[in-house]
Amino acid sequence: MTLASSKTAVRAPFSGARSVAARPTSLRSSNAVFRPQQRITFAPVAAVTAEITEFEEMAVEQEQDASSSAAVPAGQAKLRVRMRGYDIGILAKACEQIKVIAGMTGAKIAGPVMLPTKKRVYCVLRSPHVNKDAREHFEIRIHNRLIDVGNLSAQTVQALMEWVPPSGLEVETSIV
Repeated sequence: MTLASSKTAVRAPFSGARSVAARPTSLRSSNAVFRPQQRITFAPVAAVTAEITEFEEMAVEQEQDASSSAAVPAGQAKLRVRMRGYDIGILAKACEQIKVIAGMTGAKIAGPVMLPTKKRVYCVLRSPHVNKDAREHFEIRIHNRLIDVGNLSAQTVQALMEWVPPSGLEVETSIV
């Protein structure tokens, strides 16, 4: 094997990298990125406007279909509030606040329902290097509550939208 052949770069299999000798000469000295010229074609304006009008017509039809579907009567709609948090006290206080809001507006409450608590345990070595037998266990508990608010009125929905939950609480609402 000669000295000249040993200096050539050997490409790894399946790699897209080019050796320095295979690069175009204009790119060897500069940091420019080589991009082939792209050809831009324009569709006729009439075809584009026709597609836009078709899309607008489909959107109008979908809106009409959605509005014509049978809506749930106001007395039968329920608002489901699901709350998650690490602190039971904050969770209980938020449940009481929702009860007070619903009581002031005349809505009916079902709950709070205590959903299963999720417990996550983390095992950590006490020492930074050795002593694998010395370990500590840390746990975090995620408490869940569910409240159904029935007999909804505009005042109830407005009051619940303006309610600011305490920090440290995740609140999800859905209409059932």
